[in-house]
Formats: sequence, structure tokens, C-alpha cells
Amino acid sequence: MGTEYRQFLVVDDAHWRPQSDTAQRVEAVLRHWLLIVDVAEIVDLACGDSHHASAASSPTASAPGAGVAIVYSGAQGPAVEVVAGPSAYPGIDPAERYLKRATLVIGDDYRVQWGTDGVYFELLSPPLADGVPIPGNDEHLYDALFAASFPSAKATSAPVVSAQLAEYAKTSKAWDTCLGYWRGALVIDFGKDLPAFSEQVQALPSRDFVSALSAALRGPLVEIGDFY
Repeated sequence: MGTEYRQFLVVDDAHWRPQSDTAQRVEAVLRHWLLIVDVAEIVDLACGDSHHASAASSPTASAPGAGVAIVYSGAQGPAVEVVAGPSAYPGIDPAERYLKRATLVIGDDYRVQWGTDGVYFELLSPPLADGVPIPGNDEHLYDALFAASFPSAKATSAPVVSAQLAEYAKTSKAWDTCLGYWRGALVIDFGKDLPAFSEQVQALPSRDFVSALSAALRGPLVEIGDFY
């Protein structure tokens, strides 16, 4: 057991939707920065079905529909430190750094941001269809990548979410405002290899990587991190 750290980079745009090449564009960025090894699993978030992918598997150029989670095996070595900065533990060799995994979540469904005791996202109102609440789905969550999801095809208004922060999280958060829901996010699990920035302002030190990811997603990003 023990403390682990997770970093979300979410598309903070209420009107954003993934395109047919979004997954391929994001994977190209992750491979360029040497952060992933291969596609380990692909999860259909509409039904919870998943399948293991071969080492040569890559996302196809197709629309993700309601939602898909593409799980990548994380890389090891100095490339992790290039993006995440030094370890929180003194004396750790860059060659020993690792990512537990990286997961791309994209789709047309609204997804309420996953939270912890430090940063909790309260759903004030679900999306509405002509004033009628749209039922949500929290039964097929994959590894706590989001708190709940709602179909958006018939929605006439988006969900309303409020961020609730513990005192310690108010000084470490890397954002002033965020929607608290999204249709696209890259979730980076550092596992027990805690980066030093996780104890400071929780934004990845490599702004070039964040800019490249934002360009691949074609949307503005907000970074949300916490321990769990």
C-alpha cells in the first residue's frame, strides 16, 4: 500500500468533443516524450467491457462514441524526470524513475472529475434535457478515472460542478477555476514514484509537454493532481 500520486490533464472546455484522430495525436505526443511503452488495455466505458491489446496495438482513427479509456504501460528512466521533474525523495537516480501508467479517456459523455479528500468535486446539478435531469452512470467506473458520467446526446445544459478543497490543497492546486467535468483527459499515474512537484504547485514542470498535449487534444488544459 502507501501513498501514490495521480495527475489529471483535462480539457476544460464545455463545448469540446474528441475527433476521429484525437487518440492517435495524443499517443504520438506520449511516444515522442518517451512516456509510454505500449497499449495495455482498451475499455469501452459505455458498458465496462475491456480487452487486452497486443504490444503493437494503437488506437484506430475512429470516433470514440460515448467513451473509451486507452490504458498505456508507463515507461521507466530519465524521460520521466524530463517531464515530471525530480523525485520527492532525495538521491533517486533518474534511471530509477517510472510511470505506473497513463490513461487517455475521451468520448461524448460528460464525466465528473474524480476527487479525493483533498480535492472533491461536488455535482450540484446533472445535465438537463429540456429541464429534465439526465440519469447518470457510476456503475462501470474504471480505476476511479472519473466520479460519474452522463450521456450528452440529448442534453440542453451541461452539469454544474463545484470544487471543494481541503486547506492543504488550496495552496497546491494549479488552477484558479475549472468546470469540474470534461469529455477528454489524460490521467498520469506516478504510483509510488512521487514527483517533487506533487508537494508544491501541482503542475507538470515541463510546460513544453503540456503545450504539446494541449495541441494534440485541440483544447485548453487544466491540471488537477492529488494523492490517494
